[in-house]
Amino acid sequence: MTAVETTAIADFFDEDLAPLVRRMADRPRAEGGGDDSREIRAMVWEGLVGLGALRASDTVRLAELLGSVLYQGPLLDTLTARELLRDDDLGQAPVALAVAAEPWSDQDGAISARRAFVGFAAEVDHFVVGGVDDVAGLRLALVRAGHPSITMRRYEETSRGEAYEVEFAGTPVAARAGSAAEWEAALAGARVRQAAYLVGLAQAALDHAVDHAKTRRQFGQPIGKFQGLAFRLSELSMHIDATRLLVHDRDAAAHAAANLAAASDLARTVTTRTMQIHGAAGMRSDNDAQLYYRRAAAESVRLGTPSRLRRESRRT
Repeated sequence: MTAVETTAIADFFDEDLAPLVRRMADRPRAEGGGDDSREIRAMVWEGLVGLGALRASDTVRLAELLGSVLYQGPLLDTLTARELLRDDDLGQAPVALAVAAEPWSDQDGAISARRAFVGFAAEVDHFVVGGVDDVAGLRLALVRAGHPSITMRRYEETSRGEAYEVEFAGTPVAARAGSAAEWEAALAGARVRQAAYLVGLAQAALDHAVDHAKTRRQFGQPIGKFQGLAFRLSELSMHIDATRLLVHDRDAAAHAAANLAAASDLARTVTTRTMQIHGAAGMRSDNDAQLYYRRAAAESVRLGTPSRLRRESRRT
């Protein structure tokens, strides 16, 4: 995206909205509500669409910006879906990806499959569903959300986010969503964006740790003045900058799996160090340190675990 687009969206996430965005998918276990967070996510979606996020020329830069505010919503999945489908198939509707290299039934214009960890399934207008069969290999289909054949269950997991198990039982296909080769290209782009998101998340977590190091005092001075901590923070900053260079490289998509593995490790390392620097205070619900840590745990495996990604990168 252009500098003007980036500035407009960065300004959108101002000091009043950014704290709400960081927590808009932070729903405690077994909580039956979530309407307020859902309204905030809907407002953020409309704001991002209005600012041209779906037409962004540099979606990698956009993804890093989203990671810096811990954005939770279907925008990144929607960008991937739009690479597989014509714009007029989707309009400005949010889409969730439900693709896995697992068997499915695709007969008579209807699909049946069960997909795990589908993000924001309760808030999208469409799903891109994928599965494999013995004849055609991986196939993709667009289906409309809200059909009675679709059931879903929200996971009660550590990140306290909006991930669902979704079952499609004879759900009508609205459109075909690209070939296996097109999916591989779209997946590479999605992984680069996810890596950029994790870089933005890691940078925000480090900034949070630095702010704490400037204000927390021990022995009459800020703890950031102590060499051991200062060196640790500097090392983390260096690793973030190095991973950012990988992610924004023009050939990043050719090494998408390796880049995402590196960004996943980075996010987990930085958020763990941020928790350690905050000590017990970092585990309090009103402290963003634990929020960065939990979000990194979920986001670092969204499109493949680091070990799986490294195995894939060695094969290419």
